[in-house]
Amino acid sequence: MTPTAILEAINALPTDERMEIIEKVIHTIRLEGTKKPKRKKKPDNPSPSGDPWFDDPCNIAIVMEGIQSAKEEKGIVLTSKEDIKEFFANL
Repeated sequence: MTPTAILEAINALPTDERMEIIEKVIHTIRLEGTKKPKRKKKPDNPSPSGDPWFDDPCNIAIVMEGIQSAKEEKGIVLTSKEDIKEFFANL
């Protein structure tokens, strides 16, 4: 059946039935628009949602470097707003 034939058949219906069909079509379109394509989660991706950011080896290297720095206590602790402002003012 062609789109024209479908529209002609719908237009031949009483107004109430026609409106019901239109509402169902709109509802279906809205539902289809909200569906997100499923991504295959890589087994080594630590993100529960499979975030592709973690698939980039450079991003993982940065995270691992930060973890190592924290273990070696190479970081600094900023405990107040003043500390934070001073830190960024000196960059």
